[in-house]
Amino acid sequence: MPRPGIAVRVVLVLGCLLTSPLTSSHGHAQEQEQELPPLVYVCPMHGDQVSDKEGTCPICHMDLEPKRLDQVYTCPIHSVVSEHAPGTCPICGRTLGPITVSIAWRCSGLDKDLIEPQTCADGTKAVRTEASLAHGNHNAQYGGQFFMAADSWHHLEGVYPSPGVFRLYLYDDFTKALPAEKIAATKARLVLKEETDPKTYATREVLAVPLKPSSDGPYLEATFDTVPLPAALTVQAVFDTGGKEQRFDFTFAEYSVASTTDALDPATRLMQEIPDEAPGVLKMLVERRDSVQSITDRGAFSEIWVPALQAKDLALALELFAREFPEPRRVAVEAATRQIVLAAFRLDAAGDLGNREDVEVGTRALVKAVSELETLFGESR
Repeated sequence: MPRPGIAVRVVLVLGCLLTSPLTSSHGHAQEQEQELPPLVYVCPMHGDQVSDKEGTCPICHMDLEPKRLDQVYTCPIHSVVSEHAPGTCPICGRTLGPITVSIAWRCSGLDKDLIEPQTCADGTKAVRTEASLAHGNHNAQYGGQFFMAADSWHHLEGVYPSPGVFRLYLYDDFTKALPAEKIAATKARLVLKEETDPKTYATREVLAVPLKPSSDGPYLEATFDTVPLPAALTVQAVFDTGGKEQRFDFTFAEYSVASTTDALDPATRLMQEIPDEAPGVLKMLVERRDSVQSITDRGAFSEIWVPALQAKDLALALELFAREFPEPRRVAVEAATRQIVLAAFRLDAAGDLGNREDVEVGTRALVKAVSELETLFGESR
């Protein structure tokens, strides 16, 4: 089956790729200019509509606009820092985290972004600029777990810094902290215990505490009797007056520490060497399946996208070995592969949203499909 081409997850960042009005130039080394980042096409009105080809937006039918996206590393506190390799902030020493930016080039006196480095009419080199992207930064700022709300605008970070203390930091789509009045207007509570009806599967809150604006920081906070590690905590939040309540499930294996964030770019995390023989590919696919199940069981939803997307690539690679199968068996392999691809993208999105129910549904689908491939490739030819 073909790989998806429309609405691809460019540089592994979900959501709207809308350019920020604030741009800044950086003096990166010349060799960085020689290897141009990929060119993608984005709807100017609906930034979640992204393609690797020219075309029109399927929603508003406007022409997609070309953009070049790049990966840089920045400090969670000092956003002025922008580097092309992992490291530490020269100002505060924090670990740099990866973000996605849109790059362009500007000539003096020309109010237009250029998508290629070039020499300007006055003989000078065009200056490279970087622009922040909505949803381009999903790095936890305080060592917690970072999720995106279903409205594709609000982002939040849940932090469990010490026994009996939970903090909720709120951000906009550019991972900028919300102003105090927006934080105070958010109605949220921390659910500590729930019961599930075994017949209807409906959940009922048994114990919950309100999240209130803190007097000494830009966050909502709740205090409660200590929940032992691993701590499963749920936030129910309404961001706007009259808005729909949204659920976010957090699981903390340990207390949050802001200085231990790993700075490893998404492309590196997804790298894997795919074997040349079907048994080796299948073995790796089963390992990724087990990893997805383990992450779901632990509730570490922000980690699930890596093994899920790796499973997708491995399934697509394994499908190639089924070309000589009898037609019914080959069709079954294609169907199972399709289910893995769909489940991987569902898990990718559900992990970003912190939605336990969707994660569990996606996990069950992926586990079932991988098990079907195990059976199909275990049959004698």
